[in-house]
Amino acid sequence: MPSQNIYVQLSIIYCMVHMLVLFSLFYEYRGSRRRFWSVTGPVIGLLSAVFVYLLVTRGVTVMGQYGLVLGAVPTLLLFFAFAKDRNAKFVFIFCLADTVNIWLQLSSGLIDYAVGGGGLVTLFLRVSAYPVLEYVVWRWLRRPFLEIGNSFRGGWALFAALTGVCYVLLALVSIYPTVIYQRPQDIPMAVTLLVLVALTYTTIFIALHQQNELFRARERQRTFEIQTLMMEQRVSQLRDAEGRFRVERHDLRHRLLTIASLLQQGDAQAALDYIGASQQALGATEVERYCADPALDAVLSSYFRQARELDVQLEAHIDLPARLPVPSAELSTVFANALENMIHAVRELPVGERRMICKCIHTPCLMMEFSNPCGGDVRLGSDGLPVPRDAGHGIGTRSIAAFAEKYQAICSFQVENGWFKLRLAL
Repeated sequence: MPSQNIYVQLSIIYCMVHMLVLFSLFYEYRGSRRRFWSVTGPVIGLLSAVFVYLLVTRGVTVMGQYGLVLGAVPTLLLFFAFAKDRNAKFVFIFCLADTVNIWLQLSSGLIDYAVGGGGLVTLFLRVSAYPVLEYVVWRWLRRPFLEIGNSFRGGWALFAALTGVCYVLLALVSIYPTVIYQRPQDIPMAVTLLVLVALTYTTIFIALHQQNELFRARERQRTFEIQTLMMEQRVSQLRDAEGRFRVERHDLRHRLLTIASLLQQGDAQAALDYIGASQQALGATEVERYCADPALDAVLSSYFRQARELDVQLEAHIDLPARLPVPSAELSTVFANALENMIHAVRELPVGERRMICKCIHTPCLMMEFSNPCGGDVRLGSDGLPVPRDAGHGIGTRSIAAFAEKYQAICSFQVENGWFKLRLAL
């Protein structure tokens, strides 16, 4: 296959664009979107122009040989400066996008070389492969990867090293000292390397998938433990209330006799005062209920009690339907995560500033809003989720986002005038 071919040139430009698209699916930047693009846009545009110029005037070999110096190093430094995670995870993502790009270019080029496609087969394969790959990444890989990346800060060094080695080996084999098609004796080695890289990346993503499944299993176990504990607390409250009610019912006969005696004596005011005191004692046996579903009622009762114990000014307006539109176990998890995050946030504030507002209505649809004042700097990431300040935090918000995605609910996190707000509509 000729190294200087209009089909090859078009396909390489196409690959350069989609390499950035693939990278952006995994990359998370810090700061405002406007600032990010105002800096990276012109730099990427300039580098792309240089590469296109080298490709058209000097050919594929020269462009590829200058790639590491003129392309990889500047973009590595540029995206590292804006990266949310400046660690081995970023290196892994960067090398992943570049390695996949080189792998697709090399494999499609070798197929074209084998069938004598003259560059047309190369263009067809590359144009077809990237949309499919990007759809697979967006549909099945992106969110699990981001969840794992935000949950576990360490452990990326080995993956970064593997992708880095694959990147360097593929770059060297495909372009040094000349383009691979001019070195037919090296093609078997290139094919072997392609298979090895494919197996390496498959192993990496299987490991990440297993890690994500482990994360979800831990989250389900944590949710089950929380619900079990809250149900036990609720049962204990009901049992205590039932005991107090038995006492009141036992004493009711004596109180009726006392009231009758006071009325016979003509002391109506004393009878009324006695009735009022009896009503207060009877009211102490009541247990406040927030909804008909026992699991959700237990969650609300438990967290509202925790809030009151912390001297939080609690405003709760709960209007849930008797028949919930989603499984109660999953909805109670949403309430548990939201209320737990609220309590964690207001706990750090002075007593007089601790407030929690929880609203829920079911007409015209099930809508929830959780609001609380927030201390410190609360930032939202490019995915709209709060950026955790410490490793291991942020699991609750990601669980809520996963719930919203599963049931196609509208979910938004906002920070306005020192208040953090979570809104969810089903």
